[in-house]
Amino acid sequence: MSARLFFGLELPVEWKRSLRTQVDLLRESYVRTAAWSNPDLVHITVLFLGMVDESDRASLTEAGHVAASQVKPLRITTGNYGEFSGNRIFWLGLDRQESDWDELMRLGELVRQAVTERVRLDLDEKRFRPHITLARKLAKWVDVKRLPPPTRLSTVVTELCLFESLREDGRLVYPVRERFPFGQWVEEPSEAPVADV
Repeated sequence: MSARLFFGLELPVEWKRSLRTQVDLLRESYVRTAAWSNPDLVHITVLFLGMVDESDRASLTEAGHVAASQVKPLRITTGNYGEFSGNRIFWLGLDRQESDWDELMRLGELVRQAVTERVRLDLDEKRFRPHITLARKLAKWVDVKRLPPPTRLSTVVTELCLFESLREDGRLVYPVRERFPFGQWVEEPSEAPVADV
């Protein structure tokens, strides 16, 4: 028994509603594509695993806990639209200044390291590039500078998720199979001066 799995960040319902409105506007006048993403399924992929045997699930669970425990809750804020022209993918990025960008990139490295130490998988070697996929199979190149600016969205993500990718009644769904809370971030207390006795 095997399943198609990936580690990722779940996005709040408010983001999905806003992205639905934005996608409707883009679809109407600006972007030509054969495959729009379902806004109800949008997420940020941290590491795509592919088909994973059930016997490796316990190791993946351990990897998720190990990686997530080393990261504080992450503030993420949406940025600009972009595209991966080679893959014909249209996406919404994150604002590096307004997001915990370094910590987010560190999470990507921690997840990859924790997985590769525990499970033998043929992982994509591409570096983690946080984004929200809005469309695939673009009909032509998109001049993102001419698009209406995306709505600014911000939230704090408190956990890493293990998603499964599957079809139910012919429809693509991404149920969350496990959740891994990020480690508590506690600031080091400053040392109080010791009074002379």
